[in-house]
Amino acid sequence: MPDITINTQRSALDWAARGVNRIAQNVLNLISTWRYEVAYNRTLGIDPSIIDKPAPVAAALYTAEVYRLVQEYEPRARVSSVRYNGITPDGNIDAEVVIEIDG
Repeated sequence: MPDITINTQRSALDWAARGVNRIAQNVLNLISTWRYEVAYNRTLGIDPSIIDKPAPVAAALYTAEVYRLVQEYEPRARVSSVRYNGITPDGNIDAEVVIEIDG
């Protein structure tokens, strides 16, 4: 299967997504969620303390979190690369994550 690039700045949900598009959307949701944001699964999501770190440290921690989240919560996908672009003025992480879909 071809690689899929996920941009964290894309926010529209596709409620009718199926197959690989659904898996890609699941990954986007995982890497766009901050830890403690999900009521019954407080450890799901990116550690929010990352945004207070210097850029090189934040990039490394964010990359590690992306790999952890995808491996743990969406095993049908495999992360190929993560490109950390920075933190937006409103506090969101701007990144591109490339995944491969097993299948």
